[in-house]
Amino acid sequence: MLLPGYTCLADVDPLSIEIQRSTDGTWTMHLFDRQGGFMVIMPPSEFGLDAAKEKALISARHYMRKYGGDRSWELPGRVDWREFEPRSVVWET
Repeated sequence: MLLPGYTCLADVDPLSIEIQRSTDGTWTMHLFDRQGGFMVIMPPSEFGLDAAKEKALISARHYMRKYGGDRSWELPGRVDWREFEPRSVVWET
């Protein structure tokens, strides 16, 4: 089971995609448009990591075609995801 805060990042030019596991077990997505200087925050959805990655890529394609100004934009054949696992932190006072 992946902990809340588990994060995956992918760079799909000109976009950066971040998905992060929330405390309720769903995944949130942030889409960063480096070309236009925009950030899109998607509502939490999906419970599985593979489904969250797939939905993020579908959303990225939709964003680029509708809002990014490139109706012919396609995802590359391979997308490399970098994964980050949160550390347990104990705060001492």
